[in-house]
Amino acid sequence: MTPGSPEFSASIALFAAGVSAVGALIAFFSVFIARKNWRDSNRPVVSAYVDEESGGAGITIFNLFLKNTGNRPATLIQLHAAEADIERIIAEQAESKRREHIKTVFSEESRLAILHPEETLVTSFGLASTSPNEQWLKYGEEFPVQVTYRDLEGRKYKSHLFIRVRPREGFGGGVWKSAA
Repeated sequence: MTPGSPEFSASIALFAAGVSAVGALIAFFSVFIARKNWRDSNRPVVSAYVDEESGGAGITIFNLFLKNTGNRPATLIQLHAAEADIERIIAEQAESKRREHIKTVFSEESRLAILHPEETLVTSFGLASTSPNEQWLKYGEEFPVQVTYRDLEGRKYKSHLFIRVRPREGFGGGVWKSAA
């Protein structure tokens, strides 16, 4: 094969076509990856946690918070937990109406229609007490929770996390308070 021969020209044309095809594939995958990355970074991200509302005189009142830390609204947000896991955090002496109150948080009737970006919603969750007659929750217990939700286009998401019945401040066991 010599330069200028028909075979040489054909092989150059074939090589050029191959380079063009590889370039087109790279461009296609680049667009695909860019779109996927855009979707992953422009979506709702919903999490849940328990925190102390107030405490004193041997009683700690807890709220459960839902927060959307993503940059798009979340819709049809619902918390799910296994019945056995919910029972594990509820104090044995808790009244049946208190048990139902806590279980309702994880039922379909508590599903939220929408949670805007950076919005945090709260619901009462129960209390822990040094007095056995007033205790609803077991202080310090942890249980797995799944948060399901959608974005405005209907794509489905799940967050798997653990919720612990304990104040978030002093997560390691305490905090130093200033005397101010």
